[in-house]
Amino acid sequence: MPTNRWKNIIMVAVLCMAVSLFSFILGARSANVPSYVLEKIHKDEASVEKTEELKDLEKLKPVAEVMKLIKAKYVKAADDDSLVEGAIRGMVQSLKDPYSVYMDPAEFENFMISVNGSFSGVGISLASDETSGAIVVVSPIEGTPAQKAGILPRDRIVKVDDVDMTGKSIEDAVRLLRGPKGTKVTIYIERPGVKTPLKFELIRDNIRLKTVWHEMLDKNIGYIKISSFDSYTSDEFNSALSDLKKQGAKGLVLDLRNNPGGSLNECVKVADRILGKGLIVYTEDRNKNRLEEYYSDENKISIPLVVLVNENSASASEILAGAIQYYKAGILVGTKTFGKGSVQELEPFENGGGLKLTIARYYIPGGKCIDGIGIQPDVKVELNKGLNPVSVPKEKDNQLAKAVEAIRASMSAAK
Repeated sequence: MPTNRWKNIIMVAVLCMAVSLFSFILGARSANVPSYVLEKIHKDEASVEKTEELKDLEKLKPVAEVMKLIKAKYVKAADDDSLVEGAIRGMVQSLKDPYSVYMDPAEFENFMISVNGSFSGVGISLASDETSGAIVVVSPIEGTPAQKAGILPRDRIVKVDDVDMTGKSIEDAVRLLRGPKGTKVTIYIERPGVKTPLKFELIRDNIRLKTVWHEMLDKNIGYIKISSFDSYTSDEFNSALSDLKKQGAKGLVLDLRNNPGGSLNECVKVADRILGKGLIVYTEDRNKNRLEEYYSDENKISIPLVVLVNENSASASEILAGAIQYYKAGILVGTKTFGKGSVQELEPFENGGGLKLTIARYYIPGGKCIDGIGIQPDVKVELNKGLNPVSVPKEKDNQLAKAVEAIRASMSAAK
């Protein structure tokens, strides 16, 4: 979004050209007039910015007054840093956006560790219920203590050790769930259809986010599962794809079920391998200004593709699935996706803390925003009742069976 400063600079440029042209026509020395006008405009611009800063400071006077009263009269001594941090947290929480969060230095460090794909904890991807604010499990990470213990997507975390999670943020939950390897954490969960809360005692472990698994389903159908997108996902995907081709894969099933998203850049790199030339995704701010656009080149895989999605496929995985569906580069099989299409920007602070702020929304090709809507599959297939959506035995996975059926049909059509 163009700032006021840039708008003023553009106005200056236009005004300078106009003055220059006018001066040329009159035979005057054009160089002198624009510099005078430019200087005046810069002074006006500085004056406007100064006025805006003063207005903002004026609005903050009640905050300073409250801080002064607390320090003077509160029954206990109050720490300045804690008061300022509390004011910042309250400001961000007033947005009522579960994805916009202020993080203190420890929280921000932990968050960056998870973004980079390695941390110590129990291995759960979390989201905040937009209606109730409850902490909800998007997906346990495969092979982690949480997944082995039987924690499921859509489970609601109500208590961690002795801490009630009512009113807590995702970052609060993450801070409580993480800890040194070998230490114990107790999680209390409410599960749809189960009357009493479930209790899980987990031992924390080092979590390395291996995000890609692959295998041959038969002699000519390859299978790749992407559990999330981190710094290494596209490299892992390329290696998996190369290995499957060497093994004779003539068709590919790409499994994005229970994928909560992650790095947009890695998602785009994977999409670039799958799609031909075209727009993958773009972002828009609140004023409908496009902030970023991501494109794929002409190179693409040349084998039939089926993509598995479900209600726990979110964010970056929805972007990939949506682009594949739009360009008809593959067939989507499963259930409607989660519907998380907002863009968060990370802003580090000098004190080591940081702000994660929603600044825009994603739009897949065709101009569709998936936020709160999700993506409908081409072939709807509900997972059979009684099956754990995170660890479905291959022989009982009816969604996978339908995907294999679809890929065989595509391979036959291609012949």
